[in-house]
Amino acid sequence: MRMLAPGLYLLGSLATGALGGLVWRTTTVLPGYTVQPDGKAVLSEYALTRVFEATAAYCLVGILGGLLLGLLAVLVLRRQGRWIVAWAVAGPLLAGLAAWAAGVLGGTPVSDRIAAASPGDVVPIDLALGTPVAVLVWPFLAMLPVLLWSAFSPDPDGTARRSGLRTDRRDDGGAELDQVGRGDLELE
Repeated sequence: MRMLAPGLYLLGSLATGALGGLVWRTTTVLPGYTVQPDGKAVLSEYALTRVFEATAAYCLVGILGGLLLGLLAVLVLRRQGRWIVAWAVAGPLLAGLAAWAAGVLGGTPVSDRIAAASPGDVVPIDLALGTPVAVLVWPFLAMLPVLLWSAFSPDPDGTARRSGLRTDRRDDGGAELDQVGRGDLELE
């Protein structure tokens, strides 16, 4: 059962990524080339500024997908110990790659669509990421729930976490914080 959970998590990550890629593909509004009477395709200045929208939409899908996979990692993999970090990075990274593949695969190249277009038609550009670094949004956001869970959950043995700083008792009964943490300070 200990190895079943990571396997299921990776499969769920791939499915989440594929679904995210389909959402990215269907919701992204792409600018287009306008086909001129002489057969040339022209992209307006305004359309050029909108080329980034595909990457921004992918990042938004990655933010939501990464947070979802991070929560899933905490729920499913919390008994994996330190390995939760590796799984919570590997799964969303696979999901990001799957989303990228699901979004861009199967489309007809823009050159073929322009060749088949009539003058005056607007042919959308190809769906593409402006930078492959956008894939890292998925694991980056997935780590947020994992880090919050590890910071605020009790230790497995039930003991409270120590801050590493020691408190020393004052003569009047109050406590002073030893800033060095090893008892090297002598408080008066």
